Amino acid sequence: MEKLQPNSPYQKRPAQVINLEKGKIPPQATDLEEVVLGAMMIDKKGVDEVIDILNPDVFYKEAHQHIFEAINTLFVESQPVDLLTVSQQLKKMQKLELAGGEFYLIQLTQKVSSSAHIEFHARIILQKYIQRSLIKISNEIIEDSYDVTTDVFDLLDSAESKLYDITQGNIKRSSETAQDLVIQAKKKIEEIANKEGLSGIPSGFTELDKLNLWMAA
Repeated sequence: MEKLQPNSPYQKRPAQVINLEKGKIPPQATDLEEVVLGAMMIDKKGVDEVIDILNPDVFYKEAHQHIFEAINTLFVESQPVDLLTVSQQLKKMQKLELAGGEFYLIQLTQKVSSSAHIEFHARIILQKYIQRSLIKISNEIIEDSYDVTTDVFDLLDSAESKLYDITQGNIKRSSETAQDLVIQAKKKIEEIANKEGLSGIPSGFTELDKLNLWMAA
């Protein structure tokens, strides 16, 4: 009778590549995607608040990517954003059916009544996208690490570059560009020029204020 050999605690096991996705659905918030897109089509304020936070790639559903792309195109061209203009823009892009059709656009606008909390919702959508990106990058790093032909320093550079791209591409800049500041200054000057009466802060001395008003006339 053949004797069974006890398993050695030092017995080598074949290496296995860890699948970080583990068969789970990738992080996503499609319900919030619907709310944000609907709010952007019914309230201009909603567009202004999130247009710099999001981009088409952050949306999980492909249909939502096309809808946001249409909204962004209208915004860049200084066109009004509403149900009709978004539908027309999608037709122009030949992506209306890919976006779910006109009926789906109507459904999105009916899910919300205002753009309240839209920035908060948009940042959750962005967080889910970053999580999906990190999972994808992690799997790529693991796969490349098992390739013995890959130079380890090239691997480090590649990993660092991918992480840097995520950071730079998805963190909203708090600083304003010089062009933005010039535009703001120009608007302020125009407002002052069109304002009737004494500009600036009154001195409290009636005669002096009258003199300044006369000199400005």
